[in-house]
Amino acid sequence: MSTEPTSEQPDTPPSTDRTRMIIVTITVLVGLVVASIPLLTTLMSSDDASSSSSSPTASAPSLSDPQSAPSSPDATSAPAAPGPVEVSHRVACPKPTNGATPSPTAELRDVRLPCLTEGDAPSETSMAEQLAGKPSVINVWAWWCGPCREELPIIQQLAQDNPQWNVVGVHLDAKAQAGADLLKTLNVTDLASYQDSNHTFDAATGIPKVVPVTIVYRADGTRAATFAQTFDSEAELQQKIQEAL
Repeated sequence: MSTEPTSEQPDTPPSTDRTRMIIVTITVLVGLVVASIPLLTTLMSSDDASSSSSSPTASAPSLSDPQSAPSSPDATSAPAAPGPVEVSHRVACPKPTNGATPSPTAELRDVRLPCLTEGDAPSETSMAEQLAGKPSVINVWAWWCGPCREELPIIQQLAQDNPQWNVVGVHLDAKAQAGADLLKTLNVTDLASYQDSNHTFDAATGIPKVVPVTIVYRADGTRAATFAQTFDSEAELQQKIQEAL
């Protein structure tokens, strides 16, 4: 009885098994890297957003966190004061106009602020009474405000070129000495400025809690416009004021 030969498969060489294992391992690793890309992208985006949201707004520093804003190197060493105090050097003070009567609806009729450099006693007359008779431009600023540092010389030049308007500042911070230091450093000592240590002005006007802010009033003391922005030139600011009036 004859027996037919049986065909058998040859054994797989060890080198082929190793090659397959290497290919499988590389495939798994590549898959893991590709799968992790969306997660890494999300984490990086979250970090960038967090960094952006924590940065101060250069054009409008917030009154709620003044120390996060750019500061004046000459003013940072000034001591805090509980209220406006007489400072070591004088800057210009607002001067009453022609004694005109403001409108009964003038929002500054109950706001009595002292000059930045004239001690801590409130003025006997209101800002509405002092400024009545001419249109008024009031720039609200603070010693720690970087954009204010750039804008204040423009405000002073606006005052010098437009005597038909009252152009004054309101220093909205308790550190009167620091405010005067900044004006002296910038050579803006001709810009008449009030001192507001207790947020009387912004409480009365309801302006945004940022600086700088420029408010335009008509001759009777009623408000014509509010600009919560920084102006880069006198021409731009003057055009906005003329359009408001």
